[in-house]
Amino acid sequence: MKENDLQLIIMDIMMPEMDGLKATIKIREDKNIPVIMLSAKSEDTDKIMGLNMGADDYITKPFNPLELIARVKSQLRRYTSLGSMATHSNVYKSGGLVVDDESKQVTVDGEEVKLTPVQYKILKLLTANAGRVYSIDEIYEKVWKETAVSAENTVAVHIRRIREKIEINPKEPKYLKVVWGIGYKVEKI
Repeated sequence: MKENDLQLIIMDIMMPEMDGLKATIKIREDKNIPVIMLSAKSEDTDKIMGLNMGADDYITKPFNPLELIARVKSQLRRYTSLGSMATHSNVYKSGGLVVDDESKQVTVDGEEVKLTPVQYKILKLLTANAGRVYSIDEIYEKVWKETAVSAENTVAVHIRRIREKIEINPKEPKYLKVVWGIGYKVEKI
C-alpha cells in the first residue's frame, strides 16, 4: 500500500503473518479505501466482526464471480462519487467549497475564488483535513515551514482574508470555523 496507489482491497481473513482483520485495522489507521473481506467463515458473528473491524463488505466462499464484480463496482462507485477518493485525485471538498490541488484552483458553489499562495496553502491544509482542528502554531509550521514564534496575528489575518473571499457572511462562516482556544478547521460538510 505504501508503494502503490490502491483504490480497493479484496482481502481474505485467513492469511499468513497477519490475518485480514488485523490488516484491516492497520489500513484504517490512515486510509479510507474500500475493503471487501473474502472468507470461508460464514457465521453471522464472523461477518459482523469483519464489518465492525472496518471492512466495507463481506463475501463468503464459495461465491459467484459476477457477484464479486458487482460488489467491487458498487464500492468503487461509492468511493469515487461520495468524495472519499479526494486524496487520490488531489481535489478536496467540503460542501460547495472545492480546492483542486492540481490546477491550484479554489471554487465556492462553482465560482472561482482568487487566493494568495499563503492563503491557498492554509485553505488546502484545512480542507484536505476537513473536520480536524489545527492550532495556530500547527498551521504556521505547516504552511511557512518554520517554527512558530508569536504566529497568532499572522495566521489570524490570513484566516480573516480567506473568510472574506470564501464565505457569504464572514462573521457567520459556513466553512472556515474557529474553535475557541484551540485553533481553526474547515467544517466537514
